[in-house]
Amino acid sequence: MTAYKHILRLLTVALMLLLTGASASAQSVIVYAGQTFTFEVDVQFAAEENITYEIYDDFAGINMAVVPGNCPVTSAFFPSGNTGSTVDITWLVPGMYIVKVEAVNDCPTNNMKFWLVEVLPALPTASLVVNPDEICRGDEADLIITFTGEAPWSFTLEADDGVNPPVITTYTSITDNPFVIVILPARTTTYRVTEVTDANGTNTNPSNSVTLTVKPRPGGSQIYQYDP
Repeated sequence: MTAYKHILRLLTVALMLLLTGASASAQSVIVYAGQTFTFEVDVQFAAEENITYEIYDDFAGINMAVVPGNCPVTSAFFPSGNTGSTVDITWLVPGMYIVKVEAVNDCPTNNMKFWLVEVLPALPTASLVVNPDEICRGDEADLIITFTGEAPWSFTLEADDGVNPPVITTYTSITDNPFVIVILPARTTTYRVTEVTDANGTNTNPSNSVTLTVKPRPGGSQIYQYDP
């Protein structure tokens, strides 16, 4: 991540040199593909009128003080519009972007703020299925984990039967996708992946939860012979 921060600092300086004809400032942001990030202006900006955001994916040699945004919606888009003091942007494609916010008041005065955005490849996820989802005590089931991202994966699995403290197990260097774990719980247990890591980073909220229902077997009883 240090290399990314160095690149962002260099590009931020270059960005400031491009800006002309307006009061402007620049910051840097790192997000992941598929992530929606909220951009918010400060109190001074919020007091202005006509606050508008634009996105650039091609900004080499462009004077963004006068040239409108040029990023296609297939790379990044505004899910709820591009005006107001707070705006969400959903990022779809890894790469370098610039977000411009411009505030115009009645004076007229133009204030601009810029974010240099580095979009990294998406964080890995894990999807869980248990098959079957009901067993009798003493039987086995398959916990099937399907990953997104790039192999190999490392992940942490939590098993919680609601009675004992949750059991945490860590798996490393996983290359199978899906990855199957044979489970044999003594009672009904809920499973979830609490963390998964691949080459692109670590996701600390990566999966759904699945529950394996364990039914008790009938207890044994003595057999008596009936003599009429």
